[in-house]
Amino acid sequence: MTEKQANWRHYQTRQSGDCAVFDQGRERLVAFAIGIVETGRSRVFAGYFFRVRLASDEQITAEDSGSMIAALWRLARNLSARGLHLHCAGMSGKWRESGLSQNTGWGYYGPQQQPMHMLDDMPDDGADETLDRAIREAVDQMFSPR
Repeated sequence: MTEKQANWRHYQTRQSGDCAVFDQGRERLVAFAIGIVETGRSRVFAGYFFRVRLASDEQITAEDSGSMIAALWRLARNLSARGLHLHCAGMSGKWRESGLSQNTGWGYYGPQQQPMHMLDDMPDDGADETLDRAIREAVDQMFSPR
């Protein structure tokens, strides 16, 4: 007699599309899905997730119980461990959410007045992202297991 295993984690995709990652310096588009995580038989909210599909049989998922931006940063760390770097507006210190857009995936980038998705390419506003990238990489190295 076999026991039936209950799957208590459910991923409800709310948005999907393509985003850019850098693989050994070359830009590569990968499919993404983002949404909410529900758990239990009654499907109680448990957080947010980001998932990217690197190949037909390989995907990476990252979750956070309270914030989409934290889930995005966790995804970036998981990709970084594989030598891939996520390149999107939500990874910049210039990207911000408003009170109404928080945890929707939408926000604003720097002085841009038009809303944009956190996984959109960063607009070229002539600014130098080198310092932001160096700080991000230093923080990632501080928190990555050795």
